Amino acid sequence: MIFRTHYAFGFLVSVLFMQFVSVPYPFLFVGLVTLLSSLPDIDTKNSRIGRKVWFLSIPISLVFKHRGFFHSVFPALILFFVLRSFGWDFLALVIVVAYMGHLLGDAMTVEGVNFLHPVSTFRIQGFMRTGSSFEAVVFVILFIMDVVLIMKKVGL
Repeated sequence: MIFRTHYAFGFLVSVLFMQFVSVPYPFLFVGLVTLLSSLPDIDTKNSRIGRKVWFLSIPISLVFKHRGFFHSVFPALILFFVLRSFGWDFLALVIVVAYMGHLLGDAMTVEGVNFLHPVSTFRIQGFMRTGSSFEAVVFVILFIMDVVLIMKKVGL
């Protein structure tokens, strides 16, 4: 998935997540999940987040391949437990939801995701080519769903 589709999907995931789990600061939660939904792409220096935090992205991309370790559940779990150990439970929840939303989005692409890399070689692959015109249609659908959810929340 490209950056904007991850954002639209991250927004949708955060709002849907709140339908099942009560979170403090719901507007902040949605905003942060949406913003951090591109975090796993830090493993490539050419991604939008990789270009912004190049000082992290370049060394990471030298050690890890794109859609390898950083596109598994393990970084999310590590960050979750580290943040919780500092008492930052809210941020820990934000990171896990954003990270897993990103992985679910990438799992819908033909490149797919190995959720348990490097423990397993099983890759979940989807139907959509990254950056394709079909992804543009998916983005528009996600955007419309996001707008409908916002309108529902504000009572329009």
